[in-house]
Amino acid sequence: MPEPLKTLWCANPLCLMRSSFSVACWLALLSGAASGQQPIPITDGEELCRTILNSGQCAAAVEAHQIPLSRGRVRRDAVALHLGLTNGRELSVVHDATSERPVYFFFLGICSSLGYYLLWAQPYEGHFIRLVNARTGWSTLIDDMPMVSPDGRRFATVALDREVHSNPELVVWRVDGDTLRREWRLVPTYWTPERVHWLSNRSLEFAHGEGVDTAEVDSTGIWTTRLGP
Repeated sequence: MPEPLKTLWCANPLCLMRSSFSVACWLALLSGAASGQQPIPITDGEELCRTILNSGQCAAAVEAHQIPLSRGRVRRDAVALHLGLTNGRELSVVHDATSERPVYFFFLGICSSLGYYLLWAQPYEGHFIRLVNARTGWSTLIDDMPMVSPDGRRFATVALDREVHSNPELVVWRVDGDTLRREWRLVPTYWTPERVHWLSNRSLEFAHGEGVDTAEVDSTGIWTTRLGP
């Protein structure tokens, strides 16, 4: 089997993901995108949050660390979190604190391999990642930190938060102009995808227990899987 390509993961390379698999991080700058500021994953009790055991408080601590390093692109005041866009405008992100299900947003960094800001979205239970296009301000929610394909045209996420999902999910998203499209989804019933990494621009590998599975997309956009034992 060929050596797997390094996965572009928008996170601190010194940290491990919540699912305990290690992913190499290398950020490739996109032409015209915001320059990179590595997003820091939320890991309670580790790194910046070594004395914090609450994910919302950890996200606030990461934001306090990251904003001064953003070179003025990101700021927070009493009203909102403000993100500078490469089209010259500014997007203001306000905590949704008054709704029936409040959600709080915190700045984690800039994923330059995708051209998106990464925000931690903290509801009452569980969490999401909010991706905000650094040029237009368009945004969407994804399950967790993105693992980006070598060419930056796709990324994978693994949903492991049992407070949000009854079963783990492996999802592949595709960059579609200035938006993102969910391209493929696998919802295993009795096992959890682990050690996810990209083998090429169009294929990835993931493990469950002793088995190793692969998924690949063809030129027409159809995904096929080869499940191991």
